[in-house]
Amino acid sequence: MLVTLLIATSVSAEWIPPKDGMTIVLTDEKGRTLKGFSGDYEIQVQVDVATPSGIKTLGHYRIKRSGFWKLDTTRGIVKVANLRKLLPSISEEKRYGVRISVWVIDRENGVLYRGIGSTLLSEKDLQGASKRVNIEILEKESLPKPNHAGWYHYEWRPAEDSWEAEDYVEVPLLIIDNRDGKGKLQGSISLRADYKTEFSATLAYGTNLEAKFKGGDPVKVLSSSVTIYGKKWVPVEGHYYFGDIVDVPKGNMGYIYILAKPYYRHEKEYICAWGMGAYGCSETGRERIDVGIYDVKASKGVNGYIIDGGSSLGSPDFDRTFFRFTKESLQHPLTANKGITLAYMFQAIGGKCGVKFGIGIPVGAIAVAFGAPAPVAGLAASVQYEKAGSVTIDGTIKENGPSVMIHAFKSSQKYKFKAGWFSSCSAEIPMGFYVKSS
Repeated sequence: MLVTLLIATSVSAEWIPPKDGMTIVLTDEKGRTLKGFSGDYEIQVQVDVATPSGIKTLGHYRIKRSGFWKLDTTRGIVKVANLRKLLPSISEEKRYGVRISVWVIDRENGVLYRGIGSTLLSEKDLQGASKRVNIEILEKESLPKPNHAGWYHYEWRPAEDSWEAEDYVEVPLLIIDNRDGKGKLQGSISLRADYKTEFSATLAYGTNLEAKFKGGDPVKVLSSSVTIYGKKWVPVEGHYYFGDIVDVPKGNMGYIYILAKPYYRHEKEYICAWGMGAYGCSETGRERIDVGIYDVKASKGVNGYIIDGGSSLGSPDFDRTFFRFTKESLQHPLTANKGITLAYMFQAIGGKCGVKFGIGIPVGAIAVAFGAPAPVAGLAASVQYEKAGSVTIDGTIKENGPSVMIHAFKSSQKYKFKAGWFSSCSAEIPMGFYVKSS
């Protein structure tokens, strides 16, 4: 009886979050405690968080298998302390994202698994919170042998070419090319605060990307070098209002934008060893690219928060390599003075899968304008409602003039992402969102 009580007390204590910190309970895709796949394994974890000043690493953690023989009592719990040092406060309308990278080291079978999961933090969570985080296994390979004996761990480190916008910049949500049009083309887009708007990141995994991205055709290099995963974590979300209209005369381009802080995080995987005379870290060759938005500029209105933004004539201030990563997906005739909704176009372009991604916003192309390699221009983050797929972002395209043909574009690469609790899909996603007339 006493032993049972002590065990129960120990387990419950593990779940209690530290003050100003959080307890992360790792689970598999079926909601069960994350464990290894043999009798000899350990789980290594890296925790990063989005903050108003960029993406910050909170720490690295190790979960050793517990139990004996076939009885595995590993609980998959990580405790993160001192959140307020990196994230002192969060405004009431938003939540910031936590990205959890996982390595499952199966020594018995000689296999290394890489996975990722995420959660979100509100102002209330900074007082102490417990989070259950689903981990999705993305990669599996033979377990490399360390160069030296001793204990070692894996970690992701940002490369020197990584970039984060220090100030708010224009991030296009809708791009209209009316240079071949016949009359004025009008576009509008709006967000509703009764739904949470998520700014989701996109990750691309590959090997030796730094070398591969230095030359060749950017479109071919990207498609042959990486696997692209959309919506793997949400750096920032909130209840926001936003709306704007742009009138684009024939012979011109125009766009609608929000003010946000995009980022491009090029990360390299390292294996770090110490003990038994072995110290230091070395690259494994695995790399990944993470693009997204880590903060948006918003002001408090009478009935909620309003994202700052606007509209402008001309081409957006990003690298024009972006347009090479798009391909035509939809043609729709507009008769004189008629319009079409963005929701219709999203559904026609992406289908049931792609529409869940939302709008592919050109974060990669913005990063290339600030020095990232050209293939990054093909990577888009996304903006969508939390109920993506059941509710789509509002807006229209309207022709104020003679009949015209509208062309809408999607990505030239497929993005893999979860479409529900137990389902995933792969689709070419609405890109830009870029619309052209002819």
